[in-house]
Amino acid sequence: MYSDPGPSRPALIGCAVAAAGLGWLGGPARPAGQAPWRFEGEYGLYVGLTRRGLEVRWLTNERLPGLIRAIINGRVVDERTTDSGDSHVAELRVEAPVVTIEYGADRPGGLQRTEIRLEAPPSPEIDLPAPDSVFVFGDVHGEFDRVVALLRRAGLIDAELRWTGGSATVALLGDLFDRGDDVTRLLWFVYELEREAEAAGGRVITLLGNHEAMVMSGDLRYVSPKEMAIADRHDMSYAKLFDPANSILGRWLAAKPGLVRLGDLLLAHGGVSPRYRDVSLHRYQDTLRAFISEPLFTGWHDSAFLEQFTLQTRLDSAGIYRRYDFFFASESVLWYRDLVLTDTLGAHLDAVLDHFGADVHVVGHTPVTTIRESYDGKLIAVDLLDAAAEMLMLEPRPAGGWNRVTIPLEGDARPLGRAPESGASQAP
Repeated sequence: MYSDPGPSRPALIGCAVAAAGLGWLGGPARPAGQAPWRFEGEYGLYVGLTRRGLEVRWLTNERLPGLIRAIINGRVVDERTTDSGDSHVAELRVEAPVVTIEYGADRPGGLQRTEIRLEAPPSPEIDLPAPDSVFVFGDVHGEFDRVVALLRRAGLIDAELRWTGGSATVALLGDLFDRGDDVTRLLWFVYELEREAEAAGGRVITLLGNHEAMVMSGDLRYVSPKEMAIADRHDMSYAKLFDPANSILGRWLAAKPGLVRLGDLLLAHGGVSPRYRDVSLHRYQDTLRAFISEPLFTGWHDSAFLEQFTLQTRLDSAGIYRRYDFFFASESVLWYRDLVLTDTLGAHLDAVLDHFGADVHVVGHTPVTTIRESYDGKLIAVDLLDAAAEMLMLEPRPAGGWNRVTIPLEGDARPLGRAPESGASQAP
C-alpha cells in the first residue's frame, strides 16, 4: 500500500494535470464467474437540472423502448417514451420542490421509482446533540451490498431497505466513491435514507472524504471499470455525473460537511491536523462551501480553464494554493493521517478535542485491519482495509462516555478492544 497526496500544486497551476484515469474508459471485461454488473434502476441513474425541469438518464438490462413519468402528489404530470435500446435519456418538465420519477423499460414490471428533491440542499447541521445511539461507517467505497447488510444486522433498515432505526444516528465518514462497483446505487440509497431517517426522528450524516473531492474535481484514478461503464453508456464524463452545479447527486454531495460535532464526538474523514486545529466548525464549513461552489473546484485538470480563471479573477498563486491545499494537501481535514499512523501526537489530539469541545475524535481515511481505538480511547479509526466489513456502534453510558461495539458482517458483535499501534496503511 502507498501514500498519494494528490498531484503537485505546481503541476495543477502551471499546466494542469491531464485528467487521470482515462485508461479505465471501457475498462477490462467482467471477470469470468462473477455476477453480471447491475445497471438498471438506481445502479445507473443520472438526474440533472435543466431550465425546464429535469434531465434523466437511465439504463436497462434489455434493448427495449424506455418509459419515464414524473409524479407529483400521486398525479402523473409528464410522461416520455424513448427508442429501443439499453441507454435512455429524456427531459421532464416539472415545477415542484419534490417529484417522484418512475422509469425503466416500457414493459410490465419494468419501472422503478426514485424521489427527487429539486430545491437546493440546506446547509448541513454540524453541531448536534448526542443521540441515543450512533452507528459509524468508515470508507465504504461503493460496497452497497455490505452497507445494506450491516444496516439490516443492526435493525436500522428493513428488507425493502426502508429506515427502521427510529431515533438512531448513522454516520458515514466519507469516501463513498471509488474502487467498488456500486457507488451510484449507494449514493442514491443514502440520498433517500437521509430523508426517511429524518422523518422518523433519526439522522443520517454523510461527510465529505478525499475521494468525493477527487471525483468531483475530475481525478478519476480509482473509479471502478463498472462505474466508468455507466458514464460511457450515458455518453458523459464520470465527473459530470456528479457535477456540483447541475447534477442532483452532485449538488447534494457538495452541501455535505467536512467536520461534525455530535455531542462529545468529533467526526472527520481524515482528521484535524495542526493547520486546522484552531478553526471553528462554522468557519471551516463556510470555507468548504465557498470553495466547493467556485468553478475552480471542478477545473483543476483543465489547463485552459485554469489560465482563463486566473486571468478573470486575478486570484494570485497564494489564493490558488489555499484552495488546492484545503481539499488535497496532506494536512487537509480530508487527507490527514498522522493521528492514526503514530502514537506520539497525544498533545495535539488533546488540543483538538479541547478546542472543539469533544472527548473523542472518530476518523476514517487511513485503513486499519479492524476498527480500533488509540490514545487512551480518544481516537477511533474506522476505515478498513476490507471496506465495509464492519461498523462501529456507540451508545452513551449513564455515567458518561460511550459503550463501543463493533458489528461485523458475520459473527457476533463485540466490545471494541484497543489494538496495537500497527496495521495502518496509507492507501489513497
